[in-house]
Parts: sequence; C-alpha cells; structure tokens
Amino acid sequence: MGTQQTSSLAEERAAELIRTLARQHNIPAFALPLRDDQVIVSIYIGLLVHTDGTWLWWLVPNTRERPAPLWTYAATVRAAAERLAAHYRELGSRPLAELLPDTGREIWRGPAYLAYNPRP
Repeated sequence: MGTQQTSSLAEERAAELIRTLARQHNIPAFALPLRDDQVIVSIYIGLLVHTDGTWLWWLVPNTRERPAPLWTYAATVRAAAERLAAHYRELGSRPLAELLPDTGREIWRGPAYLAYNPRP
C-alpha cells in the first residue's frame, strides 16, 4: 500500500489562482511551495503572490506615483486575479531593465569584473 499525498489548502488556492489567471486573463504563472502551510505563485518579475489557503497577499509593484511599494491582499481568487491582471499589464508596459535590481549592473560593471574583462 502506498501513501496518498494530499494537497494543502495553500496548494489548492494557488492552483485555482493559476487556472483563473490563465483562463480569464491569458497570464501564465507557476507555484512554488514556500513552507508546509504557504505557497508562492510567480506571475512576473517582482509580482509574487503568497497564499496560506485562506488569504492571498502580494507586494504591489512600485509605480512612478507611489514612493514605496505597498502590501495588499484578497480573500477570493477572483478578486486577486482581477487586480493581479492589472499589475501584470502595468509591469509588462515598463522596460525590463527598470524591473531588474540594480545589483546586477553593479556586478557586471564593477571593478572585479572589469579587471578580468576589460572590454564589457
């Protein structure tokens, strides 16, 4: 006899969000288990949704009008999907370099890199 694996409420909620984003908004996403009781859904660079099976919460991407990012949440998958689709469209309209952290530029243009690679 084998043991049957059961999915957690967080995994079920994440799967429901992924299906809703794909079917209603044509947005690809995938889930990553964080802990036994939490799952992260990756939607786009800087757009990660956390769920514990009850709530869905994420960091609203920093827009030009807002000086700092804002945490927000939703109780239903449908509400979360609508708002996340808007964030996804907004992020997709921005240059990719703007979304990536500056540390990458520092690593590749830093003195150690240039010492071994004089022509970047």
